[in-house]
Amino acid sequence: MNASPAGFPRSRRYLRPAILALVSGLALPLAANAAALFSDDFSTGDISSWTTAGTVDAYNSESIRLRGTSTASRAVSTAGYSAVSVDFVMSAASLENGDFCYAEISTDGGSSWTTALTVANGQDDGSLYSASAAPAGIDNNPQIQLRFRGSGATTGDYCYGQSVTVTGTGGAPTDPDIAAPASLNFGNLASGSSGTLTATIGNSGSADLVIGSVGAPAAPFSIGANNCSTVTPGGSCQIDVTFAPGADGSYSSSLTINSNDPDEASAVISLAGSASTGGGSVQDFDPLNGSGAVSRSALTFNTLINGSDPGVLLDYSNYALPAGAAMPSNHFEGSLELFGEATGGVFDEHKDSFRYTGNGDTTRKHLPEFNFEFVQTGSHIFPVQRGSIPSSHPEWEYVLTPGRVWNESGDSGYSRVALPFALQQKNANCIHNGVMTFLFKDDGSVSDVAYQIAGETCLYFQVDMWGQLDASYTPHSVSNAAALTADYQAEVSGRLPVKPLSALATDYPGTDPNKFAAPSGKDPANMSLVGFVIDGTHYVGGCATRQGTYPYCEALPVPSYSSAKSVFAGSTLMRLEQKYPGSFNQIIGNYVPDCASSGNWDDVTFGNALDMATGNYNLSGYMSDEDATHTDNLFLPEDHASKIDYSCTEYSRKATPGSTWVYHTSDTYVLGTAMNAYLKGIEGSSADTFSDILVSEVLAPLGVSPTAKFSRRTYDSVAQPFTGWGLMWLRDDIAKIGSFYAGASQSVLDQSELDAALQKDAGDRGLEPLADYKYNNGFWAHDIGADLSGCSSPLWIPFMSGYGGITVLVLPNHSVYYYFSDDDDYHWLDAAVAAHGIRSLCQ
Repeated sequence: MNASPAGFPRSRRYLRPAILALVSGLALPLAANAAALFSDDFSTGDISSWTTAGTVDAYNSESIRLRGTSTASRAVSTAGYSAVSVDFVMSAASLENGDFCYAEISTDGGSSWTTALTVANGQDDGSLYSASAAPAGIDNNPQIQLRFRGSGATTGDYCYGQSVTVTGTGGAPTDPDIAAPASLNFGNLASGSSGTLTATIGNSGSADLVIGSVGAPAAPFSIGANNCSTVTPGGSCQIDVTFAPGADGSYSSSLTINSNDPDEASAVISLAGSASTGGGSVQDFDPLNGSGAVSRSALTFNTLINGSDPGVLLDYSNYALPAGAAMPSNHFEGSLELFGEATGGVFDEHKDSFRYTGNGDTTRKHLPEFNFEFVQTGSHIFPVQRGSIPSSHPEWEYVLTPGRVWNESGDSGYSRVALPFALQQKNANCIHNGVMTFLFKDDGSVSDVAYQIAGETCLYFQVDMWGQLDASYTPHSVSNAAALTADYQAEVSGRLPVKPLSALATDYPGTDPNKFAAPSGKDPANMSLVGFVIDGTHYVGGCATRQGTYPYCEALPVPSYSSAKSVFAGSTLMRLEQKYPGSFNQIIGNYVPDCASSGNWDDVTFGNALDMATGNYNLSGYMSDEDATHTDNLFLPEDHASKIDYSCTEYSRKATPGSTWVYHTSDTYVLGTAMNAYLKGIEGSSADTFSDILVSEVLAPLGVSPTAKFSRRTYDSVAQPFTGWGLMWLRDDIAKIGSFYAGASQSVLDQSELDAALQKDAGDRGLEPLADYKYNNGFWAHDIGADLSGCSSPLWIPFMSGYGGITVLVLPNHSVYYYFSDDDDYHWLDAAVAAHGIRSLCQ
């Protein structure tokens, strides 16, 4: 190092007058009509307008300081200006050979960057360096980006952005430019129903677009919500259009939008739709190529139509999409309701080692009330509601996921549906997976619904349930069906490419797929899902049940249990740290009154709680405090007041916060409560860490399913997310989330804290729950260096873990291995060694 790791020497703070003089002397003279479009010398100490990643702060009210590989960027518009130029001034400290500080410009919104100024080792003594740049495309551009960036190899390297100024000539706004869709097509609806589509109106010009009037279309089209008035450059507004045909036929009209766009004063959007008594037409989405010739001995047309319940469990192949399936001739859109749920069906218990006792618990043996909306697109059908759906049933809640629709020649003109579903225990995590099947027609004709459950991801409660119930189908237009359909089609097309685990032997010769399918002798019968992701391909297995392989593995939901401590608690706090530096050091007692009153949380930081190191505990032995004697008081109450009172007061102060690891799910619940209050204080009372931070800013950009955008919450008006447990995922969600952590780079989470969580920072391994194990920022890690050829010990492998047998490995060769099982077995070394054989794990 060439300077103190803390940054510049003390004399650095007196450089402000010299900086101003030097900047003035070095800046290019402005043309007579030049204007300063943007300028920041960081003298106010406020850097909140800059988007930062890594460790970035305001230094002495004279610069923006970046440590290591951190970045700070912001957008500036040059719309209406020409001869635009950007002037940067930078300095540096503690650089080593190969370390650099950069000032950069992007003219395409951040997709690519032009380096304007570089400061290197030997230039890191506090001297100021400046440069001007005007890359192609910078003029009249509403989306240029300015960035300071460090590329230091250690966190002791510092880059200082001293000032940046953008100048240009002109300044008179040019023209607005309206951007509107050419048409809206509502497709075919049932007569008497309605549908709504949204027209998004944009402004691609460089002056305000003023919407004057919107001409009303002819009936049965009408304008609904309309927030279009003045649209700033690069902005947009929305106009809702409703189509409500009262009779069969084809309809067309147009929507005319008048504005101040000089070359398109009236933008016209064509409207089209049709209606028929029979309902919608079948889309050509994921077409089936079979003839419909299917040989079927179970769940036949007569069995379902005539109500002749076979009364036995079946192999799940009878619920699967058969090879000869033809495209459906009927279109399902509306509500499916079941009857007799509370008394119908059969129940067979295999294991009950925790919650249920006695013979009087009859409600758990039957399905909850079922009445839900579904929408069909081509050969697929999906529920409008995803996640765990609250119900009045004392034991169960439904989790609905997408299924399939097809025709068989023996079904007399009906189309056949298979609906994957699951039962989740109320206020808990276990998921029991099943499938429903039935026949229907456009006119609302429907058969009985047969169902069965013969598998679960649940250590303590394992049962079979099956039966056949009366049903009704009410065809009707589902609100926002077109947008829901588009979203679902995007979900399916956005899934990672899938191959069976067996394909690893071909794609990577010498690889033994069994090391992934059953590592260290794990019984495949206990595997709900297992997968390995490498080089963009998702190799999958599992889906074992007591009645054969589950036929819709892509739609099988699994619970998170404590892997949510990594994904929810860890990612949310790391995202908050990236957005609001210092979040890790916030004090729990300042945000959770229940904890503040106990007196044990006034020196416990958010980071301490994430690390399971609050210093508050009863017994320090491994998992000694996390037993049913204590945790029932956290898991069983359905209201926030009971959960937070227990979490704040159950344990007394025994150690200095940050010094001793003691596992408490309640600590993560406290952290979730504190983070929510912290975010509300910054972003407003309606802010929510799960929906506004984790989902919107971390998970949604990964393309996860709606199932992954759900968290269990308390049942009261507080609706507090559980944080440490209560998420659920489909297998594609697991692959995408794991790949996000295993990726080479990201700009969403605080990089230094993520590096610590993933054992990339040798100076911050975390605490040690057990020999050769670490716990840091919600992630576990295990040292397997001695087990791998070519690696020097230690080699810490980060992973997520959940109750009952859940493991997600984030491997340093940018691959991911996971399994969700219910055998309470956590062996995964065979899979890690096999992954090392494909590509070295050595760091």
